Amino acid sequence: MAKPLKVFVYLLLMTVMALPLFGVRVPKLLPSIWLLLIHEFSGFAFVGHTIFSNIWQMRVRQTQSEQAGIWARGFIRKMALSITLPTTIITPLAGVMLIEDWGGLLNAHWAFDAYLMFWLMAGISLWPDLIRLVIDEHANDATHGMRGGGIRGVLVLPLVFYIIVCMVTKKAWIAPLLLT
Repeated sequence: MAKPLKVFVYLLLMTVMALPLFGVRVPKLLPSIWLLLIHEFSGFAFVGHTIFSNIWQMRVRQTQSEQAGIWARGFIRKMALSITLPTTIITPLAGVMLIEDWGGLLNAHWAFDAYLMFWLMAGISLWPDLIRLVIDEHANDATHGMRGGGIRGVLVLPLVFYIIVCMVTKKAWIAPLLLT
């Protein structure tokens, strides 16, 4: 029962999240300065939590007793649901609202590229990990999911760097190929 539910939730989240890539616009709900602050601070919280909490819990799960590993897995679950999940939604949502000043993602190629990379990152790593933690079938297995999570984390690292490059330089290398 859990596997079909996980697949359904994953496909639903990825579909909704893909809508801005096809021109669906999200109206600004706040002034740009507030959206920028929300986007930036949410992004910092997302990156900081994702990197450091995962390193911490992996070290605990690898080096401590099984009981400590199960505790660390439970603690990372609470942190993921209270930090990673909200910032996975807030960061791109505020960014998509903010980019309305530029005419939406389809008119700001650098933002399109950054959002596309975040969407791929969400599909490869974020949603699978968050769904796995919400529907936690392996709560009592201290090391379950470590190898897969580590592999997915390494796979998405270049996407994170590309997002940063797009945001800093306001340059795009993918959107001009896709949107022209």
